[in-house]
Amino acid sequence: MIPQKTAQALLVRTAGRMPAGQQTHRLVPLSDSWYVSQLQTIVATLKIPMERRNKRTGRTEKARIWEVTDRTVSTWIGEAVAAAAADGVTFSAPVTPHTFRHSYTMHMLYAGIPLKVLQSLMGHKSISSTEVYTKVFALDVAARHRVQFSMPESDAVTMLKNRHA
Repeated sequence: MIPQKTAQALLVRTAGRMPAGQQTHRLVPLSDSWYVSQLQTIVATLKIPMERRNKRTGRTEKARIWEVTDRTVSTWIGEAVAAAAADGVTFSAPVTPHTFRHSYTMHMLYAGIPLKVLQSLMGHKSISSTEVYTKVFALDVAARHRVQFSMPESDAVTMLKNRHA
């Protein structure tokens, strides 16, 4: 039997959110090969175990080199934004881990990464969650090409007359 609070949380869950009380874990792809090789060297040199036993569940999991929480990442970003502000740099939107996530996805989409690959990288269960980015992409592409939705009346009349001539 599901407790009523849990059942209600499942029913009112908003798009993209985990039910109350459940922690979201996201994977961050490391695409910089030099950085990855340096991490591998650190792990090998320090003999850091690649797996650990989860004390809570008893299962064997991949070990983390260091614990990174939402707060850790927010602190890093806050420090970077403060340093940028000291140099006179301002941002038009709040800089958060989530805006980085959206930016990463849009850059991958602009680079031509297939939607199914993006879905996997973003950890979306449903392709419809990933397709939201294609709508933004389409609006951006249309704006770049200056799509015109009207024309002078005389041009429209000429075009129609020539078409049937």
